[in-house]
Amino acid sequence: MNQRIHFIGIGGTGMGPLAKIFLEMGWQVSGSDLKMSETTQYLQRLGARVSLGHKAEYVDGADHVVYSSAIPKDNPEYVAAVERNLHLYHRSELVAKLLNEGRGVAIGGAHGKSTTTSMIAWVLEQAGLDPTVLIGAHFEPFGPGAKYGSGGVVVAEADESDRSFLRYHPEIAVVTSIEADHMENYNGDFSELVNTYRQFLANVKPGGLQVLGIDDQEVRDILPHFPRAVTYGFSDDAHWHAELLSIKPNQTTFVLYHNGTEYGEFSLKVPGRLYVSNACAAVVVCDLLGLTAETIGRHLAQFSGTQRRFQVICETEQGITIVDDYAHHPTEIAATLKAAREGWNKRVIAVFQPHRYSRTQFLLEEFTHAFADADVVVLTDIFAPPPEQPIPGVSSEIMAKRIRELGKEVYLVPDQADIGRFLLDIVNSGDLVITMGAGPIWKSARDLCQLLA
Repeated sequence: MNQRIHFIGIGGTGMGPLAKIFLEMGWQVSGSDLKMSETTQYLQRLGARVSLGHKAEYVDGADHVVYSSAIPKDNPEYVAAVERNLHLYHRSELVAKLLNEGRGVAIGGAHGKSTTTSMIAWVLEQAGLDPTVLIGAHFEPFGPGAKYGSGGVVVAEADESDRSFLRYHPEIAVVTSIEADHMENYNGDFSELVNTYRQFLANVKPGGLQVLGIDDQEVRDILPHFPRAVTYGFSDDAHWHAELLSIKPNQTTFVLYHNGTEYGEFSLKVPGRLYVSNACAAVVVCDLLGLTAETIGRHLAQFSGTQRRFQVICETEQGITIVDDYAHHPTEIAATLKAAREGWNKRVIAVFQPHRYSRTQFLLEEFTHAFADADVVVLTDIFAPPPEQPIPGVSSEIMAKRIRELGKEVYLVPDQADIGRFLLDIVNSGDLVITMGAGPIWKSARDLCQLLA
């Protein structure tokens, strides 16, 4: 294969995994990004040519050019690709090609997509099915969250943020939950978002199946449209019904019933109800793909989690545990803090960096109540990826004031770079510190680990 494919923004969470797959398929791969990262370095080691910044000449010699929704149409590489009449693809078009031509499993939902996708991929891989995998998070066994396999099964995260998942026609479509997010792409209309999910589920191949997490009310509400759907969750009426047995710091145990009959007992290294729910979806999909309960359970017990999903960064001699999590939506924050509260008998310090002014404005009330299971809340300024601009009257200061009114101990540290030193002054032996957000807040967890070392 001597064709070259070029990725604009190759270090992105959606682009990096796809670039890795094309490298493993034998293509020449090049790409560009505004900064080098763990992902770009990983791809370079695999043979990709990565350039810094965006310049028209970077597409010289490329036959195909890939972009994502984050790339503006005036990007010089995008403009050059159009002018030269190169094959130009949105990232989701290539994911769709892989998914639709194989035995596609697409995992959508407001929360748990990356973890559920990773769990399914891990179990299938360990069971010898050699799947092709696309995850929107770094997952250690597959590097930037991807691998090319020859087994015919393609497992991919389905992103609703820009509606691109409507290109997918999988054999199995999973929806974990539906919540108001990315509303700027849905004209601020929640019913439009729900209808888009319905469309995604209706796009399964003939004979395909929908797998729905009906603990979520919005998912339950669309169930009547899919009479053949398979349901899962803690709800008594789910086809696959989970019961929690125990939550400890390094192990969560649950039993799963299928249509009222015990299917198996499972254990996870990752804590909390949210992970049990993700694991239920993974068990259902793996069962549908022909694996036994024993095989699924054996491999699920070894699943160590994806990067930034309740990731324990360090545990100090003083008994301080520092965790980092990608939670950036109120429901995710509440679930993550609940897992911390249930799994550990520790004082919980929640460190949150709001992500996007639009999301903060739209969900301010929900954010205010999301920290119920934290003992101490530390906020920093809103992280707004380009091209988003500040919105007057929307700030971390307002969020801090609202949370404080609920009786919480709240601190505001405007500059994220100062958080590590600030935490050093307030953290006590035996505390659990958890950094949360979709921006660079993860650096603060590592800062604190270094300061405490």
